[in-house]
Amino acid sequence: MIDRKELIEEQVLRDNIRKAIKIVRGNRNTLAEQEEAGLRVLVRKMLKEEKTPVADDSPHEKTGINYLRTTLKKIIPTIKDAYLSLTTDEGQRKSYIAHLINGVDNLLAPIEVNADAPEAAPEMALGESDLEEEVEVSIGDEANDDDQFIDIGDMGIEGEEEEVEEEEPEDEDLTTMTTGLDGDEHDETGRNAALATFKQVQGNVVDDFEQLAADEDRELYHDYLKTNILLWRDKFETALTPKLPEPTTPEYEAEVSASEEGGDLDAGLGVDLEGGEEEEEFDLEGL
Repeated sequence: MIDRKELIEEQVLRDNIRKAIKIVRGNRNTLAEQEEAGLRVLVRKMLKEEKTPVADDSPHEKTGINYLRTTLKKIIPTIKDAYLSLTTDEGQRKSYIAHLINGVDNLLAPIEVNADAPEAAPEMALGESDLEEEVEVSIGDEANDDDQFIDIGDMGIEGEEEEVEEEEPEDEDLTTMTTGLDGDEHDETGRNAALATFKQVQGNVVDDFEQLAADEDRELYHDYLKTNILLWRDKFETALTPKLPEPTTPEYEAEVSASEEGGDLDAGLGVDLEGGEEEEEFDLEGL
């Protein structure tokens, strides 16, 4: 038989044990959260310090990379706005990047070929004797021509003219951007967005690229332009699909841990760590 005093002491003991368990586990979760926060800060710092050919504003040892940095500052904001607007499905964004990269390749390839081509030999001046050529045109007497002409009607020569359908001029930028790509495999909306971007940025790309005369600089510029577009694509994609941590609190984690690990404790102390009290039968007749 348990008297009232022992019952009260037992209840107080259980309450204190419950509080102690929550404090210990809360401190443990707080420490884990602090470690996680520190890790997040470290990761963010590493991402900011990620070394790429255009990671900072200090001059690079290669002129081609310095010119590329200038180009990227002008074109990446345009690419970002277009990419982040394609949110219906991932296929639109893949099509956008595929067409844009292909357009850059087709845009710069002819410039590289022309830059590497040998200079044409100067044309020799032609003397006046080479240009002069007597051409005699015999024009018959108008009166005689009229006498010899036999009128058999206009034969459809005069009057009605056949209508010729004018073909719409081909978009050269679209041709440049799509040549070499299978259009059936790419989303049309992404292609259209890429075309709009291509029209806006191609002038910046060509202007900066044409200033480079060294083969090494042109190759670096071309390769790392595509590489950096892809790297920025990855950053934009992460912004669209962030992997957020599941929200939680120390109290919630303590309750979950207690429910998973505290089976023996519940049985021995009669403490329900999920917030309630385990039912116990007391003989109150002697109290």
